[in-house]
Formats: sequence, structure tokens, C-alpha cells
Amino acid sequence: MKQLTRKKWKDPGIVMVIILSLVSLFVWIWWPTETFIGGISLAGWAMFVCFFIWLALTVAYVIWMEKIEKEEIE
Repeated sequence: MKQLTRKKWKDPGIVMVIILSLVSLFVWIWWPTETFIGGISLAGWAMFVCFFIWLALTVAYVIWMEKIEKEEIE
């Protein structure tokens, strides 16, 4: 198996997977079951907020990849 180089660790896909894994790990470790705000559990609110996090990460990933592809072409 090839060693991951410093450049590989800066790959947008690997960075995004690490970020998504950390956010998911946080939600699974701290899964509020009996706390409700506005009639909705904190788990539901966390999933709602995470939607916007995923959306921002997706936009960042697309822009990052386009920038890398543009640099490779030039």
C-alpha cells in the first residue's frame, strides 16, 4: 500500500471526509434524547443545522476541486 504523502493529506476529498466524520462522530457521541426545544429534540435540531454544514462543505469542495483542476490545466 502506498504511503500517504503530505500532498495526499491536502487532497480535498480526504479533508472533506475527515471533516464530515468528525461532525458525525460529535453527533453520535452526544446524542441528546430527552432535551426538547420548541417541541423538537436536540437531535432533530442538530440534524437540521448539519444540513447547512453539509451544504457549505459541498460548495467549498466543488470550488476547491475546480481551482485544483484549473491549476493543473495551466
